[in-house]
Amino acid sequence: MVVSVLDRAGAAIDWISEGYRPAARPLAALRIVFALYVLVWPRDISWLATMSATGFDPPAGPFSLLPGPAPATAIHVLEVLRVVVALWLLIGWKTGIASGLLALILVVCSGLAYSFGKSDDVILFDLAPLMLGLAGWGSAWSKDARLGSAARPRGFPMFVYATLIAFAMFTAAAAKATTGWLLPTRQATRFFVVVTADSPRSGLLADTVLRFDNAVFWKALDYATAFVEGWLVVAVFIPILFRVGLVLMGLFHVGVWLLLGIDFHLHAFVYAGFFLVPPACYWRELALLRNVRTRLARPVAVIPQGAS
Repeated sequence: MVVSVLDRAGAAIDWISEGYRPAARPLAALRIVFALYVLVWPRDISWLATMSATGFDPPAGPFSLLPGPAPATAIHVLEVLRVVVALWLLIGWKTGIASGLLALILVVCSGLAYSFGKSDDVILFDLAPLMLGLAGWGSAWSKDARLGSAARPRGFPMFVYATLIAFAMFTAAAAKATTGWLLPTRQATRFFVVVTADSPRSGLLADTVLRFDNAVFWKALDYATAFVEGWLVVAVFIPILFRVGLVLMGLFHVGVWLLLGIDFHLHAFVYAGFFLVPPACYWRELALLRNVRTRLARPVAVIPQGAS
């Protein structure tokens, strides 16, 4: 019995992973674009070298073990390492190692920034090199591919990455649900738009949308936000539904930028890898959904009482 359950679970994971397995060349193109982005538009961490120790207050985690802010020399070394490893990744030699090192450097950069109270939403971007490296974005257009040492792309790391994304979004939805976003009498989205409307970072459409005084509209935005973030934990088990969820998330990010001025463009790198699958993956999952719909629509035979 236990073996049968494990076999079925393994088969289900294999099926899901196959739906996430990207094509080699599109994934390699993403590697090249990612490395170029890090080289041309690196995250600015030079300001960390000018910060006073009085503002050093890291959140709970490994960076809280630091005795104080990183010295200027360490910041400069980190910037140089980021350039070197990004070039290494661009070449595609020992791509797995380069991917892991770049992810580590990006996480350290973010952790040091968070230690001074700066808060943003880039951890999924920081982890992208690690997860996409495990998925095999060095399998084409790389030194590894020319040497014949590159493995074919794998879907399981993408499934794990999708699960991390889904869980991260679910925690955001859960936080909203437990702080009153779903209460019919509250208009949380409207509140945040009003608060940021007069700030320099206000969204392009904030003033225009605020003129729309309709409680149903604003409450619908609250519900839509919680749904778009929360349902990914279910959709992640059917890759095509997860991709639909990512499209909705993309539209959500654009809406947040237009209303609140918060930039989520780095999430394009987070989501892109999930759309780089062979066309056959889409048709396979559409066929599955059609079969499920057919089964649900099939009439159920009713046995009359007393029939033997």
